[in-house]
Amino acid sequence: MDKRGIAPLIATMLLISFAVSLGMVVMNFGRAQVELQAQCAIDVNLKISEIAGAKEVCLDPAKQELKFTVENGVNIKVEGLLVNVIGSERAETFELNDARMTKSGIYLGRVPYDSSASGTIRQVRLTPKVILYDTVEVCVEKSLIFEEIGTC
Repeated sequence: MDKRGIAPLIATMLLISFAVSLGMVVMNFGRAQVELQAQCAIDVNLKISEIAGAKEVCLDPAKQELKFTVENGVNIKVEGLLVNVIGSERAETFELNDARMTKSGIYLGRVPYDSSASGTIRQVRLTPKVILYDTVEVCVEKSLIFEEIGTC
């Protein structure tokens, strides 16, 4: 067997394997940097439904409930919602794991709110939870914020 042909073949294989491993390291480092820079890298396009020109966020004082209708965009499925209600006396957070919406889906939500204990509503924040890279992410920067809440 000719030994002069084996050395260049082994050197070529070593160079290829080195290039592939270096490429994998660079790609993993880049992915980690992107995840650090943007917690929720996809635009969820969550919005409140409007019926007859009125936004569907209201307080029902008789049932002591905050009602809202949320529409999902076409980019990603929503796995749940965090609802933060800031009243004049205290703030409350509700985690709605049943608020799963497919792409272009709609969710009719209700959370309990006692205005006699918590005061008048100053702000409502709806924050979507999505799955990115096999982990559930809370997309705080994609929250919907409402400061004028009417009665139902």
